[in-house]
Amino acid sequence: MELGATSIPELVPDAFEDWQTNDESVWWMYETLQTVRRAVRTVGVRLHIGWNEQREQPVVQGYEISANGEWCLSIFASNDGRDAQMRINHANPIFMVAVSDGDTLLTELADFVNPADFGDTSTNPGSTEATEGLEKASVWPSLFSAVQDAGMERPGDGLRAWLGGFRGAMPRLDQMLYIPAPGAKGANNVYMVREFTAFLSWLTIGPALLLREQLRQMRYIGPLRRIPPRGLNVSLTKSDAAWSDGMAGWETLLTGSQDLVERVSDWMQSPTKLGTGYAVVRKPFQEFDTSHLTPQPIGPVRKRVYLQDAAMLTLQPQDVGVGISQVLPVVVAAQDASASVVCIEQPELHIHPAVQVGLGDLFIDGALNQGLSFLIETHSEHLILRLLRRIREVAESANTALDQEPTPATIGVYCLNKRNGAVVIDEIPVMTSGEFTKPWPQGFFDERGAELF
Repeated sequence: MELGATSIPELVPDAFEDWQTNDESVWWMYETLQTVRRAVRTVGVRLHIGWNEQREQPVVQGYEISANGEWCLSIFASNDGRDAQMRINHANPIFMVAVSDGDTLLTELADFVNPADFGDTSTNPGSTEATEGLEKASVWPSLFSAVQDAGMERPGDGLRAWLGGFRGAMPRLDQMLYIPAPGAKGANNVYMVREFTAFLSWLTIGPALLLREQLRQMRYIGPLRRIPPRGLNVSLTKSDAAWSDGMAGWETLLTGSQDLVERVSDWMQSPTKLGTGYAVVRKPFQEFDTSHLTPQPIGPVRKRVYLQDAAMLTLQPQDVGVGISQVLPVVVAAQDASASVVCIEQPELHIHPAVQVGLGDLFIDGALNQGLSFLIETHSEHLILRLLRRIREVAESANTALDQEPTPATIGVYCLNKRNGAVVIDEIPVMTSGEFTKPWPQGFFDERGAELF
């Protein structure tokens, strides 16, 4: 995840009060940890999932954080998930800060921390080029020297004392790490231990919080989409799970911008796009009680989504072919830029081959113009052929109908097969000519020739 203007979430429950102190060690720790924070440009999270035979359930056996492309912290647990240990890569460049000559080495703190928990610690890695009497070296020895003096408890081998409350290797995402510091006496020492705890919690848990936020923006549309009931109203409680059966797509049309409704309508109706023959219109309506001499309005003015055919007849979803109700949530998801990743199973379900090829253009538009990423499971030869055609047209500079420019780097094609009792994923690379670099697996693209010839 590239941070850009986004920052890794902090877990401090309340802001630190303005600190009024002249203690140089306090200000050194604050500035040093802020320097490390500012050095992080990208962050990654990797999970290793195992199986607990006794409990018959999955367990997170490995949890790794990377920063700027290099691992910086990893937690690994036993097969049953009970014993968790931590290792820190003290040589990651984000930990390289300007330190004084002759700074402490981790090997000199072996009575406090196990140097093996920090990799090769015989020396302080970093730049040997001195600048005004300073060089860049790992901040960890100085940090541990400071918190040891402040009264922090020895973390133990594998830094186990910091991993209370973990479930396997996975930290809890709703609270900071607990780092015992029974010897922290005085305001300055308490501040230093607390600042260190906040920093390590930020480094350990913050990236997972960031990933969780990204995953919450992911949308999944299942292979069977419901036909909305007559008089559909927006749910009082929003649920991303409603995308799985397509209902959230209809609700988005009820609550979204008019621009979104018009773009969805254009994709549904335009002969150069999906060409279903139906436009999408959103109209206000008001219910009235006619039992009185003068009809009385019931409730607020609400909105309803209709499908409009070429004769300008407005219909509800139940009154048209089932394929329309299947494809419309797909169109909404591909045009709603508020998501990040859109996962769709069989977007071609129940629709005409001419509409299936148009899905290729829909996904190209969503990726290049709406900033979305798609993970699509399909059996549609027509969809794949349209994607390959657009790549070929761009290479030949003949594509004047679309303003998108898909390339082989835009699209990844993978085929899932069974070999020797296991499911394997085979990548099928695409060339700029719009052809595959190796034969397509058996069962795709070869039946046509057999039927024709």
